[in-house]
Amino acid sequence: MIFFYKLFTILFHPFVPIYLKIRILNNKEDEKRIAERYGIASGIKKGNKLIWFHAASIGESLSIISLIKEIKKNNNSQILVTTGTKSSSKLIVKKLSKDIVHQFLPLDNPIFVERFLSYWKPNVGIFVESEIWPNLVLKSKKKKLKLIIINGRMTPKTFKRWSIFPISSKKIFSCFDHCLTQNSDSLIFFKNLGIKKVQYSGNLKFTSLPTKINSLAKKKVKKIFENRKILVAASTHPGEEDILAAVTNEIRSVRKDFILIIIPRHPDRKFFIKNQALESVVLRTKSKKIKKNTSIYIANTLGELELFYSIADFIFIGGSFVDHGGQNPIEASYYGKLIHHGLFIQNFTDVYAILNKMNITNLIETPDQLVRHIQKNYDKPKKSSKKNRLTQLKLESQNILKKNMRLLNNHLP
Repeated sequence: MIFFYKLFTILFHPFVPIYLKIRILNNKEDEKRIAERYGIASGIKKGNKLIWFHAASIGESLSIISLIKEIKKNNNSQILVTTGTKSSSKLIVKKLSKDIVHQFLPLDNPIFVERFLSYWKPNVGIFVESEIWPNLVLKSKKKKLKLIIINGRMTPKTFKRWSIFPISSKKIFSCFDHCLTQNSDSLIFFKNLGIKKVQYSGNLKFTSLPTKINSLAKKKVKKIFENRKILVAASTHPGEEDILAAVTNEIRSVRKDFILIIIPRHPDRKFFIKNQALESVVLRTKSKKIKKNTSIYIANTLGELELFYSIADFIFIGGSFVDHGGQNPIEASYYGKLIHHGLFIQNFTDVYAILNKMNITNLIETPDQLVRHIQKNYDKPKKSSKKNRLTQLKLESQNILKKNMRLLNNHLP
């Protein structure tokens, strides 16, 4: 499998400019920095000690902000962070100090990878969660880099995919010196794929602080939903929106001030619910005002999730009414509302177990159960004590950060 993969990436080389041009036209690449995708550095290497982190996108990038800041306190090595999206590049620049270098990860072509590694010469490569590029990993190991996975996460579906080619998978994953996982299921999967040293170290996303909400933006959005009781359904997937629309219709048959705000996991979809063209459905990107008969507001925008959490009366986390495996509820946990979720949370069982012990989450087995819960608590939605909640979350964050630092320090220059 590795031979054919490498051959494909070499044969694809002439088509790379076309591929990247399409991504530029779709606003998925920074045209001014496109050379980085070919492994050509735009940043400057300083000194002979470099710690390299790779985080695929925004979620992975957020999870390592506190860790990088902690490393900087006692380690004078240069730090390089690579990501694969424009949004994550902006986040790294915004959240970290200017001496942290950001580069876009080169495409997984042997020539681009060689160019990238030869220039930066990192002492250690730290991959966040699960984005594994075969050429990059194998070439890094050939250059005798220490390779680590932190906040390692692997779903059963991903594990099955890697398991189709057991010999190739073992060759790739055995390149890693150490793997720190965010849950116990992933620990088993990474071990079975060939990493010898695997340890559970907790979910680093607990260490990412909530985004500071812009007071003017919050005031504006509160004005839109004035005198409305709000259910925010976050990170929803196809099929769930129709289930939640039915829940909304049932509640609105007796409570006309109730409104559902849907924040889809993939906001670039054209359709979210049946009968989307109805007057009672408003899309945020259309900038229409809501009326008395507006029952569903679809926030099909990026970067506003926590803004809507802050005004919600009830919160539901998607990917859990359909068999997707759930979505991460940590961001929502900071806002003091009870977090509702369905049965399908297999990708985040450890996180939900921790939050459930803090009385922050609530399992909803059926849509009817969600209707009953909202109707029962309509006038006084259940909230958790802010002081108690933040104390528990802070303690969890500190313990996870300390454990990851202790295990990671052995590998840092």
